[in-house]
Amino acid sequence: MNSAVALEESGLTHVISQPDQPQDGHQVDYIARFKYPGIALGLSIVIMPMELALGPPLVGIAIIKASMPRWRRTFKNIRKTGRPDADVLESLWILFHTITGEMLAPALSLVLVEASSTLRDLTAMVGERKTPELIPNRSYWIERDGRRRKVMIKHLMVGDHIILNSGDWIPGDGKVVLGEGLVDQGTLTGSSNFLTVSTHKKVFASTILIQGQINVKLTKLGGDTKAAKMLSEELDNEPEDTRISDYMEELGNKAVVPALLASTAIFVVTGNTSQSLAPLQLDFAQGVGIGSPIPVITTIQQAATKGRVLIKGGHALEHLANLDAVIFDKTGTLTQTSSKIEAVHSFNESISEQAILFLAASASFYSLHPFSSALQEFALEIGVTIEATDPLDSSDTGVMATINEQTIIVGTSHYLKEKGVVIDTDYHRKHKSVIRDRSIRYVAIQGVIVGSISYTNPLRPESAMAISELNRMGVACYLFTGDNSRAANAVAYKLGFKPSNTYSDLSSKDKVKLIDALKKTHKTIAYVGDGINDSAALRHADVGISFADASHLAVECADVVLLDNSLLGIAYVAELSKRSMNLVHQNIVIVTAANFASIAGSLLLSFSPLAAVMVNNGATLYAGLNGLRPLQYGDRHDPDIDRNLIRGDKTLLGIPWRKRKRGSLRALLERPSNEGESP
Repeated sequence: MNSAVALEESGLTHVISQPDQPQDGHQVDYIARFKYPGIALGLSIVIMPMELALGPPLVGIAIIKASMPRWRRTFKNIRKTGRPDADVLESLWILFHTITGEMLAPALSLVLVEASSTLRDLTAMVGERKTPELIPNRSYWIERDGRRRKVMIKHLMVGDHIILNSGDWIPGDGKVVLGEGLVDQGTLTGSSNFLTVSTHKKVFASTILIQGQINVKLTKLGGDTKAAKMLSEELDNEPEDTRISDYMEELGNKAVVPALLASTAIFVVTGNTSQSLAPLQLDFAQGVGIGSPIPVITTIQQAATKGRVLIKGGHALEHLANLDAVIFDKTGTLTQTSSKIEAVHSFNESISEQAILFLAASASFYSLHPFSSALQEFALEIGVTIEATDPLDSSDTGVMATINEQTIIVGTSHYLKEKGVVIDTDYHRKHKSVIRDRSIRYVAIQGVIVGSISYTNPLRPESAMAISELNRMGVACYLFTGDNSRAANAVAYKLGFKPSNTYSDLSSKDKVKLIDALKKTHKTIAYVGDGINDSAALRHADVGISFADASHLAVECADVVLLDNSLLGIAYVAELSKRSMNLVHQNIVIVTAANFASIAGSLLLSFSPLAAVMVNNGATLYAGLNGLRPLQYGDRHDPDIDRNLIRGDKTLLGIPWRKRKRGSLRALLERPSNEGESP
């Protein structure tokens, strides 16, 4: 995960470095970087024409001093990889021309290279400073002074006892005082590292509780946490790379040895020092390493500050440029996060609907899921008193708790099946509330279902427009959901999804299998989801997309975060990424063409070393400036929402669903890989 994002999420960024404050370390560094190249260039311009005896040694010493950082990098890389990189070619070119008395060209080359590198690094640093509050404050249940209360992350204090459920991001270092769970420490270790925690075990900020429920006493917050100290060391603004720039840099590094051999062969055959040094200019990997990251960095910056979309890296941006399919989860993605209770049904004559509501609302009291909040509001409206109950297990699909010494389970059909509770599939499939796009959560006592609660998540107002925009761009849109086929088709009908692109009754594993199957017919697939159960699909897709107010785990797994929670950001960022990758390709062509032109000119047209520098290093600097073009892009402007795109639900009950061609998990998995899917 991007370190800046991790810091924002855990509330650490403001402690480590203020975005608007200059970082003195970087200023001193840049002054030092230009010191000796500048001295070498100045001396070569002023002293060399005077033909003083001490002139060449003084300029030579300045050039060698300015070249030392590059030589150190070269030797370090050789020790690490066992082979030289492109830096050695430029270093040898500078060294040999310095020895032969060509002082101005090496000095100018050093200055231009530092100017290009500084442009890249300053772009990255400015982008870091201008990054907005990427992840909004989160709510947590805590115990303080003997009372439970819900607070925002910024109001947490050392000594608070914080209640964490499955999928919660741990906001500070602390010690478990109650409960047990499974914690993913990937943000600290760099790879998935799961640790079982229980009473007296330590947990750390920016890690994620994958399963279970724990009560943690916070011992460190902000800059004092382990995560803050680790991540502060990583905030060096390293440029974002793409696969094409990685490939070109690797290709350039592989050309080092052939270039050295060619240079030696030319000298042996011709004895001409100037011509034999020409192959040493084959250092386009250096130019690509400067020209390619800049448009990526500036695009990521513009997307966040003016487009309200966070892209976590160059690879994600490159995938977005080739996007040709988007998969949408239904609940919380195409629908709003807020829920509204429609009806409560009792399946047992001895248990009233008020009792069903009491059990469900009490068991869900400490859950932060929108359904739980809607339950509590509905209970207050009809005068049902509820009791705050600690859950035994909690996720965005359900909750389990003990009330009056009985195990109460409230959740979706999938959640209850996971707990071994039998579901009446016929009821779930045919209930008219489901047909009208109403979701159902069941209530079970001691493993027996006693009632159901119908609720709705209104469609996001921009959902239909977002799908329409993607279809206009030639991007195929799919709907995946764990709901039954009727509820899925209801949403698909309203928003304009093809029935054949709609898949229902899917578990998390089913979604991953479907993504694999769709990869046979699509180049690049994005998955859009917001829940804990979407994490596997978000990681498995080429691009994972989530919302700023999604579950902590979804934000962690996503490559792209919609900061304003609007689906219209997907089409915007896809088009922006295409423009950015066009600039990357332009810069690669500029740098590579200039590189070979300077070599050809030196071999065939007797280019002077100064002319070769102007062509080669000048092109690198020009590519860097060309990469700044995204800074000229204006604010994102979404199209006006056409509410007529959302079909009404008056005719839903009369639609002959069985006659409509629908997506089938089995059919898709058996589809030949060469069979395409039109948008």
